[in-house]
Amino acid sequence: MTPERDEVSGELTTGHEWNGIKELNTPIPKVFRIWLWGSIAICVVYWLLYPAWPFVSDYTKGVLGYSSRLDVQEKVADGRALRAETFAPFETLDVTTLSEDPDLQARYEPAAQVLYRDNCSVCHGRDLQGQESFPNLTDGHWLWSSTPEEIEYTLQVGINTTHEDTRYAEMPAFGRDEMLAAAEISDVTDYVLQISGQPHDATAAARGEDLFAENCSGCHNDGGVGGLESGAPSLTDEAWIYGKGPDAILETLKNGRAGVMPSWSTRLSPAEIKLLTLYVLWAGEGDAKQ
Repeated sequence: MTPERDEVSGELTTGHEWNGIKELNTPIPKVFRIWLWGSIAICVVYWLLYPAWPFVSDYTKGVLGYSSRLDVQEKVADGRALRAETFAPFETLDVTTLSEDPDLQARYEPAAQVLYRDNCSVCHGRDLQGQESFPNLTDGHWLWSSTPEEIEYTLQVGINTTHEDTRYAEMPAFGRDEMLAAAEISDVTDYVLQISGQPHDATAAARGEDLFAENCSGCHNDGGVGGLESGAPSLTDEAWIYGKGPDAILETLKNGRAGVMPSWSTRLSPAEIKLLTLYVLWAGEGDAKQ
């Protein structure tokens, strides 16, 4: 069908017809044409001002020389400079001196809390109160001491890790390695229950006392009071990492324990480790208890 003039609008048709309906060849409104050419003009301006067209190994730099990569790099550098300025005390002062400053907690605790939750809370809990197999950091009971430098050192080298200076502490498997007979392990269990104030068999505990002195006091000291120098916990208080009941104690004596604390010196900076040390001190009771 050939185009014809529409009687109503006066516009030409396209020559297409569907069931008596004819398609008008109506031009695009002028405002849309203005928007189209205006957007093209704006694009040309942007092509000239900013990086736009890629080549094989380069790209057009643009008149302004703007680079989003350089912009990000500058912001990162500014952030690092601000961080360095903010944490300058942790770069220059030792952790003991920092711990004696009463004003640091109010200023740095929010940052320390984020650092702790990102790295430590999965084991010790968001509230630092630990869980089974992981010690409470707020109760004042310490395996190696609560002095700032000792906590810092533990964070640096870890416990039972591959670090060459790691702290080493392992509870022998007296049953699995056949160092004590089953009856002897049972007697030692009753002795530990006795010194920790739990229900026990007094006769068995009396037998277990000598066995404890021969096999356990080298680490846990006489009477099971613990030893900060070896990382051996006290067996006479309420702080128990693996459980305090007879079943848990018997399991420990039979199969041993060898908990691992990561060495953070390969992941965190010295300043971050100092900040974590202070956070643990701020959350705890402050005195070193065995």
